[in-house]
Amino acid sequence: MIQTVYDATRYKDLRIDWQARRVTRSGRTVALTPREFALLQALYDHRGHIMSRSDLLSTAWGYPCSGVTRTVDVHIQRLRRKLGLEQEIQTVYRVGYKLH
Repeated sequence: MIQTVYDATRYKDLRIDWQARRVTRSGRTVALTPREFALLQALYDHRGHIMSRSDLLSTAWGYPCSGVTRTVDVHIQRLRRKLGLEQEIQTVYRVGYKLH
């Protein structure tokens, strides 16, 4: 997993504390699972670039993709909903996802 070297980041109405692994939205804590946080970190570290499902599995989960899996899709859906980033986390059809 890529390690982020900064303490906290503001993105839209989110404040992401990388060291504490905590996210707040409009001042309220958003409960993310460790996997959701790792997925957010991977997308943020590569923002503006498309990440394939296998890249995300490798980066956020730490293991290679073994065939077709919906795991990433389900976690992306949860992350979008929890963080209110339905428009910002974009699906690139048949390729993967990117944070815009």
